[in-house]
Amino acid sequence: MSIKFFLGLLISLLVTSCVTQVLRPKLTGTIVDEQGKPLDSCLVGGAYTDHNGNYELPEITAVRLFSFFGGSPIFLGEPVHKEGYEPKELVGGNRRGGVSVGSVWNMDTIRLRKTLTDFSKVKVQDHWLASMTKNLDTVFMTKKDLMYDRTKIDFIARKHNTYAKGYYYLGIDNLPKNVFERHIALDLTDSILDIQRVLIYGDVKTSEKTKYDTIYTQGKWKQEHKTLFFKTELQELNGTYKVVNFNYDSMELIKQ
Repeated sequence: MSIKFFLGLLISLLVTSCVTQVLRPKLTGTIVDEQGKPLDSCLVGGAYTDHNGNYELPEITAVRLFSFFGGSPIFLGEPVHKEGYEPKELVGGNRRGGVSVGSVWNMDTIRLRKTLTDFSKVKVQDHWLASMTKNLDTVFMTKKDLMYDRTKIDFIARKHNTYAKGYYYLGIDNLPKNVFERHIALDLTDSILDIQRVLIYGDVKTSEKTKYDTIYTQGKWKQEHKTLFFKTELQELNGTYKVVNFNYDSMELIKQ
């Protein structure tokens, strides 16, 4: 057989081995407000909702060589935005992949809350978690035991998590020496402030946690307009703070 024959056979096999894989199936769903009223003109990915709050995102496919292991996993992350409302994210996925062409995913209804512009509407009296920068000039607080909502984009809560755990590999060295994590729980349900602080020590090189140091203490606190006052024996928290960023579930404070 000639070389041309083998080349022709190879090209033929490659062409017939090409398949269409779904990168994102067609997505449909609804966006509503806190009362369940449909929200029109809400941007979901690259599409807007209609007057009934419904959206439709088209299927995205790609032509690839055939794989004996099935299609690639699918992970969705489409931003959901409407002016005057807290942003969220349309998420979903199929780790096994292999979604057939023409598939339609009917997504869960997403409920958006109006953006808060008046701090007096924020109910601070609750259970909170706090973390702070190394020089203690900025505190990030988020409500404790808040159900994790991976569709919600909360930049303050993300900063809280980042500064509570340090993340040395990102260059964020804001914790005391050999401390991996610092968790501060605040009970603000009364004028008497109950505090629990947990320091988790470990080996930076091996990332092994070696010791837990927990203290309990009390103090006082109060709120006046956009200012919070903490009078405690806990160095990390004691002082006067101005609330510079906030929403229903988290807030960012700057020490005065």
